[in-house]
Amino acid sequence: MGTYNTLPRNSQIKCWDCDMTTKQVGDIVPDFGLPKYIVLLREGGYVIVENGIITKIIENCGKKFYAPEDFSGVPCFDKWGCEVGSHSDLVGEFQGMVGMDDPYYFRSNK
Repeated sequence: MGTYNTLPRNSQIKCWDCDMTTKQVGDIVPDFGLPKYIVLLREGGYVIVENGIITKIIENCGKKFYAPEDFSGVPCFDKWGCEVGSHSDLVGEFQGMVGMDDPYYFRSNK
């Protein structure tokens, strides 16, 4: 499982320091050399980072999942720090079968 950071409603993020702290709006995180980026949350929701500072956290806890198409022109990353360019990048090939894959979405969820 490894270490990670959490957000106020317990969403996990592994693309930052992984120091087991809870990140809040206003906290400093890596900027990845970008003026602004989005982290899409596995649990639903997203985080906006601007100039290395968290400016917005939306944790939907399974109610609404977002894709890069929802944030035109802003680079998006998954919780592990992999850049994702489209909804199809977040769809699991095996749709969670027998524990394989860890898709954000099944093909039928869009």
